[in-house]
Amino acid sequence: NTRIYLLGATWSEEREEIVAQDWTPCLSSLEEARHFNELAADVGTRLKVHLAVDTGMGRGGFVAEDLPKTLAELMTLEHLEIEGLGSHLPSADEDREFTLKQFACYEKVLAELGGADRFQWRHLSSSAGLLGYPAGSCNLTRPGLLLYGVSPLPEHQQKLQTVMTLKSRVTLIRTLPAGHGVSYGRSFVTIRPTRVATVGIGYGDGYPRHVSGNGAEVCIRGQRFPLLGRVTMDQVMIDVTDGPAVTEGDEVEMFGPNISVAELAVKASTISWEIFTGITPRVTRVYL
Repeated sequence: NTRIYLLGATWSEEREEIVAQDWTPCLSSLEEARHFNELAADVGTRLKVHLAVDTGMGRGGFVAEDLPKTLAELMTLEHLEIEGLGSHLPSADEDREFTLKQFACYEKVLAELGGADRFQWRHLSSSAGLLGYPAGSCNLTRPGLLLYGVSPLPEHQQKLQTVMTLKSRVTLIRTLPAGHGVSYGRSFVTIRPTRVATVGIGYGDGYPRHVSGNGAEVCIRGQRFPLLGRVTMDQVMIDVTDGPAVTEGDEVEMFGPNISVAELAVKASTISWEIFTGITPRVTRVYL
């Protein structure tokens, strides 16, 4: 009985299955609405739908100024039950002034469409919206990054506990002499005898290649150790010369409670969302 919401626009060939499964699409156009209405009529049902309004994201939804005029036609589609109104915040973690304007725009459109009583469900906030802004008339939120225990607003991170860790293990340890290159391109060359641990993870698993040469570290036995050279498809190399004795088979934290995903993302010139969603299927998931 769990309701599934489809937040993006849908392809026409997907819609028959959506109606059959009684999923809830968020509509962005009259074309979508008319087609869903026809499909629902064919099977004698009423499909619950939400309307998406574009308050500034530019990715989908009815243009805010047009939606009140469009609602009249939407209301003639007898096999659709319009139960929600949603929008999305593109810069709630970067531009407070614009985000507040989006909230105001949403409230204006909501009022023009008949007010909060017209829609059972009203939603706008992402993780940053939930943490940093008043809810207004909304009674649903759509957190993403927060589900991992990570805040898009750094000032709120202390309230959260990281719930995802990416781990691997040491597969090999060798001591390389001074002047020895490490990894493709020999972008790193040892300047002293160096104890190098090879770890069984790489960009083929979703560990970002762009951290190469940018000071990335891992955590082994509670201590940080630096990455050496370039991240390869299946392996990375770590300098374990200093600190506690590292042995083959030791667990290696790539990110988690000791190496934050935000830190890793900065060193990869990307965002935490991309790190989380980029972990590939070949990495074993363990749910606790």
